[in-house]
Amino acid sequence: MSKLRSISFLFLALSMITIVGCETEIDIIAPQKDVTVIYGLLEENKSRHYIRINKAFIGEESASVLAKTQGVNEYSDDELQAVVFEISKKEPNEDEDTINRYPLTSTYITSKSDGLFFNDSNKVYYFDAVLKISNGNNTFVYRIECTINVEGEETKVVTAESGVIGGGDVPLTLVKPRLANSTTEDRSEIDFVGNGDYRNSLDVTWMRPAGGVSFTSFYRFYFTEVDIVTNERSRDSLLFAIGTKRVTTQESTNSGEVNFTMNPEEFYIRMKTQFEDYNFDNPTFNRFASDTIEFFLEVADNTLATYIEVNQPSTAIAQERPEYTNVENGIGVFASRYLASTRKKVGLDKVNSGRVFNSSTLEELLYSNQVTGVNSETGQELSHATSKKGFRVEGGRCNDVTQICR
Repeated sequence: MSKLRSISFLFLALSMITIVGCETEIDIIAPQKDVTVIYGLLEENKSRHYIRINKAFIGEESASVLAKTQGVNEYSDDELQAVVFEISKKEPNEDEDTINRYPLTSTYITSKSDGLFFNDSNKVYYFDAVLKISNGNNTFVYRIECTINVEGEETKVVTAESGVIGGGDVPLTLVKPRLANSTTEDRSEIDFVGNGDYRNSLDVTWMRPAGGVSFTSFYRFYFTEVDIVTNERSRDSLLFAIGTKRVTTQESTNSGEVNFTMNPEEFYIRMKTQFEDYNFDNPTFNRFASDTIEFFLEVADNTLATYIEVNQPSTAIAQERPEYTNVENGIGVFASRYLASTRKKVGLDKVNSGRVFNSSTLEELLYSNQVTGVNSETGQELSHATSKKGFRVEGGRCNDVTQICR
């Protein structure tokens, strides 16, 4: 190797060392770029509709610290103008006709649960409207349009659209357990117990609406505890999951039935584990059980059902998920859901249209010491022993005529 070439290599090496050695600070934060996040779920049976519109955030602090900073993910009123358009699309060419225009109004909510994000007050947007469901002649959609004008960036428009699911011509009705005719039949609709034993299963069937893809069924048991000294009433409930069913997109174009199967014994198991034994010798409160339970059904359209499915916890080794959004020029989801219930509130503490326990089902809750098996190791009899929980019924059995259902 010539001396000149050796000197050249040495000079290049020294230059690289000098360049690297002088660069002591590395900027690991990417340049600021506005990303709009929209979360909105339209509900046919609501008159006020809330929508979250936020922006992704970046800074020198950690994400957990920034998330707790008020306003870090909120647009100012000067940066965001948003409106929802009600649009009719007519067959066969789906010509669009804007029927209504609803500007979004900002407000602050203080009911957000504790979590990673700042929760003292959070900015949301809303509009008031009675939403329309598509029918055979007209397809109604709701399009949100957000105009974003952030300093240092070009003005952009972020959009998303969704139809609305709901009862429509076929109301969401619980078919099984059926509602008794209160003028000719006793209210005895829930039979968890038959022939002195727990039933193996109980069918739950709903009439589902067109447009619904995912259906989640629950039921709720209500109870009230009343302080013996102060007469203060504390009302609460337990929630029981029945299951989730999904129909195909093709099936969802028409209404129909969706069927679930529940295990009645799980109700009594939960009573045993959820409640402490009642102190009959020195009671401080009375514990009253409702003799009705509420069934309800959560319905999601295809957009929301897909979003939930994609974002479910992964059990695979590879934890990466595909990104799913129906928001154009942003991220998030703008979709529709519906909640149907068998229980309607009447006044402060009375309701009607629930489903009522028959006598054997209620007696099992109030008085049961039924043996459910034997411990194979100790030989001890096993029992749900709900009689130890101190449940009573207040004011007689449920009756829709007098509306004493609790």
